[in-house]
This record gives sequence, structure tokens and C-alpha cells, in this order.
Amino acid sequence: MPKLILTKREDELMNFLWEMNQPLTVEEMIEKAGDHSWNETYLRTMLRSLENKKAVECCGFVLRTKLYARQFKPAISKEEFYMQLAMDRGADEETLFHVAAAAFMKRNKDDPEEVIRKLEEMLEEYKSKVEDEE
Repeated sequence: MPKLILTKREDELMNFLWEMNQPLTVEEMIEKAGDHSWNETYLRTMLRSLENKKAVECCGFVLRTKLYARQFKPAISKEEFYMQLAMDRGADEETLFHVAAAAFMKRNKDDPEEVIRKLEEMLEEYKSKVEDEE
């Protein structure tokens, strides 16, 4: 995937879409915007830009009155985006693995068995990817 560079406004919209975790039309985004003061023109412009950057994709159509509205969803996960960002800034895969493991341990500090089980799963997944590449 090519390097994805987002403006502050694009980053804000992407975080909103990741948080919503479902395909949305422009009208639905405006309805669910909460604290955001987005209007239709703004959203259409931002979505066009994000579509050109391959950050969002059209994933369906919904009939709204007599016309169809496009639904959008992120084309990249939040985790993939931030991993790419960290790697672009010099982090290597091993460092990212350690950070992910430490974050998981911090979130689940009350259940050490779950931490061990999840870390073992992560290691097995990594091993199978390495074996598939060979």
C-alpha cells in the first residue's frame, strides 16, 4: 500500500469513520457527527480526497428518497494506519511488536492468563506468516 498521508481534517474524519465502524452515507455522517460541524459540501470534498488516497472506499448504495446515496467505509484499519505511520517515522517491526504486547498487558493487567494466551496467539500467527513467506 502506498504511503498514506492525511491532513488534520482528513485524520479527524477517518477517526470518526473508524469509531462508527459501519458503512455510512454523507447524510448519515451528518446525522451522527455529534460535536463535528461538518456540512454536506465539506464531507463530499473530504471523502473525494480520501477516496483518491485509497483511505476510504465506496462499499454500497442506499436508496434515499428517489436517488441512491453511496456508502463509505475505511479502506485501511486504524491499526494499519498507525503502524504505517510509526514505520514511516523509523520504528521497526520488532519495536512495534513490543509496543503492542506492552499495550495489551497494560489493558489486561488483572488477567495475566489472558495476557499469556493472547501473546502466544500473536507469536503463533507471526510464525505462520514467516513460514508462509519461506
